[in-house]
Amino acid sequence: MKTTSTTFTSIPGTPKTLALGITAIVAALALSGCSALGIESKYDKRTSHDFTTGAEGKEKGTLPLWVPDEASDIKEMVRTTGNERILRLNYSGALPETCTKITVAGKPSVNELTAGLNHEEPRDAKGLAAVVQQQYQIPLLAADWWPTGQESRATHLCGKWWVSTVAQKVYAFAPEEKSIAEHVLTEQANIQRAEK
Repeated sequence: MKTTSTTFTSIPGTPKTLALGITAIVAALALSGCSALGIESKYDKRTSHDFTTGAEGKEKGTLPLWVPDEASDIKEMVRTTGNERILRLNYSGALPETCTKITVAGKPSVNELTAGLNHEEPRDAKGLAAVVQQQYQIPLLAADWWPTGQESRATHLCGKWWVSTVAQKVYAFAPEEKSIAEHVLTEQANIQRAEK
């Protein structure tokens, strides 16, 4: 397993103005490792993981249980100061039965999100509703292996994960909490202004 820790710090915009175009900029900035001004992010600390198989990643306690043991060439980016994660793996089989199909691709309903969360971490209806309400449903993480807007292609929920399959690649996104996302966006806007 290869693990690296990096801090990325530049995303322009606010929660209301994030769109696919900005996500592309985010990806470029994240890949460049831009903390050129020496400004350390408090809320946007990240680490990445590479695993040969799903079994290896689960054995290390890193990958979610729904990832098939036979999956290969697995890449994951994790925000260590929050909950957001993006994941890509090679797998040609069907998703596990614990993953449920959503009605509208990329737009799981509140009921679908609640059911997914309840399957992963059962709690009362009020607690589930609060978690769903606090999700920031646009990825702020970026990686060269994560296609821009991939979350909008999600066809299944595997617990909290929004999952899609393209050819023999499975992509998954676990949302960030709104409070953390707002801090990340504010920090990154401040850094963007400082760079000017």
